Amino acid sequence: MRDLLLSECRRFRNAALIFAGVHLLLQLFVHRMTDLLQSRWELHLLVLSVYMLAGLAFALYQFGSYRQGGRWIWLLHRPLPPRAIFAAVGLAASALILFAVGLPALLAVAGNDLLSSRTVDARHYVLVLHLVMLTLSAWLAGSYVILNRSRSAIVILLVPVLLVGHLASGFTMLLPAVLCVALLAFTASGAFKPDRMVPPSNPAMVAATAAPLMLGFYFVLLWGGSLVYQNAQIALGIHPLNIPAPPAGGFTESTRAEGKDLFLLGLSASHDPRAPQWRRQVPLLDVANFEPSGKQFPVRHQVSNLDTLQWVDGKRRIEWTFSHDTMRFHGRDTFTSHDRGTLGLRGIGDNQPFPAVPILPEGDYILTPQQLYRFDADSGAIDQLISLRAPETLARTPKLVGERLYVITNYRLIAYQRPAEDAAGPLQEAYSVKLPGAFSDLDRIDIAGLLDGSLISFSFGRSMIDGAGEAAQTIMLVDASGRASVVAKRQLAHDFTPLFEHHAWLVSPVLHAVHALPDALLDTGGIRDDGQSGNARQLWYPRPPLAQAAAALLSALSAAGAWFWLRRSRVAPKRKAAWIAACLLLGPPALLCLMVLQGRPPRRVATQASPTAVVAA
Repeated sequence: MRDLLLSECRRFRNAALIFAGVHLLLQLFVHRMTDLLQSRWELHLLVLSVYMLAGLAFALYQFGSYRQGGRWIWLLHRPLPPRAIFAAVGLAASALILFAVGLPALLAVAGNDLLSSRTVDARHYVLVLHLVMLTLSAWLAGSYVILNRSRSAIVILLVPVLLVGHLASGFTMLLPAVLCVALLAFTASGAFKPDRMVPPSNPAMVAATAAPLMLGFYFVLLWGGSLVYQNAQIALGIHPLNIPAPPAGGFTESTRAEGKDLFLLGLSASHDPRAPQWRRQVPLLDVANFEPSGKQFPVRHQVSNLDTLQWVDGKRRIEWTFSHDTMRFHGRDTFTSHDRGTLGLRGIGDNQPFPAVPILPEGDYILTPQQLYRFDADSGAIDQLISLRAPETLARTPKLVGERLYVITNYRLIAYQRPAEDAAGPLQEAYSVKLPGAFSDLDRIDIAGLLDGSLISFSFGRSMIDGAGEAAQTIMLVDASGRASVVAKRQLAHDFTPLFEHHAWLVSPVLHAVHALPDALLDTGGIRDDGQSGNARQLWYPRPPLAQAAAALLSALSAAGAWFWLRRSRVAPKRKAAWIAACLLLGPPALLCLMVLQGRPPRRVATQASPTAVVAA
């Protein structure tokens, strides 16, 4: 085993040296041009995809060269069990990936930390570990694909993304990353055998191999089916989001409408005796529109960046970068790159940490889940404008409408008194209105000022396409004293069919719940609805009878397909029954997994002797 490990290392020694050298030069160049560690998650995802493609290509070449008949026999013809041979090759690949990928990335992070004034946190060193493990996961997935009897096993590449692709703490995500590597290593080692066409015989190996394949096929069916369905609608000119005039009464019409038109639509369903007068007034009023700024906040030690926590103080020529370790902003001179101190909770020079990782919206605002701050560019101080009590969470910065500043939280809409130009200190609350629906479903808020109050329209329906159920537009009248009352409520029609809105669930209800587990278990900073203790909202969506019937039909067809696929194979009756039960429980993804793992025997061609041959005999 040791000799084989060293042999594989020597085989790719030159390639690893070249890759590591080029990788280090690229790292130094990119870090010289931009602060890659502080970039948004989209750029990190793109870079990570390149590394994973390199790991996949390495596996395809390494095992692809061994797939030739003579070389395959040479590799396996040694006094070692197949698992030990695969372990030697895998350890060699791990060492090469650690040298060519991990070491240059570590040197680049350490160089920024020790030789520059840029802000480098412990999470950036953890990011190097994730980079190595995801590259190794891609190598293991590629190994399984090249060793498998079916090329459809390529769906296993989705597993690392599904398990590790969450904006949670980098330290917390180490456990899913390690589990992903262990699962893929166990799966790939099971495919490493003399006859690659023989399905796995060990029940534990079958289960370990089927689990990632089912998850991969679930998402292929989910994304592929949605893509085909929506492109077909676009080609036919009936897609609700792609036609000039959206369906009447639906969410698309609501989200596209001008504020005045939306008020008219909502008031048309009102039974309030004042509604006709308001419908005449609305076209003459100024209607303000705004919506939540986002659905989540960054969490401490996040593996990547939800947003760029970096901004430039032009007056002082300082680039401020937030540190997750100290929970303060650290300054860097934009001309000389020298250290320029810290910016804490009270302003420049203060060392008091922020209560949570902030986001930087427009203007001079600094927003955390429960506090809103404003940076005074002249004095360098930070003023606290709003402070809420957890678990109520801010969802946007103030919006000025008339003489009020409006703020959305996950519980309510809050109106604050407009402060004077030279006023300092917290904003004074004028009134608040409880949201008439779930925050996660909120699409927009429109406000029309009246002489004796305001009309406020709350439009929901953002989650309808994901199967959230019914949604409505609610119009409230807020009088001069701040009391709110509902004056109109209009149910929104569904733009898509129930089968499409619930397609993520009906493909496989069990796998849909498995996919929701990371949202329920991981803290990704999501803003929760009022009264909810977790983020797995989709688990509790009501399912209409049509979706339930479709899910039952797909499960029954999958079980029938499993029986048909296995009817001529020499599989033990207990295993046949287990596969049929799995397809009945898990639906089409389990059937596709069966077709990958269990090949069908070739058809027997019946030959009948000719009369001439009989006479000759």
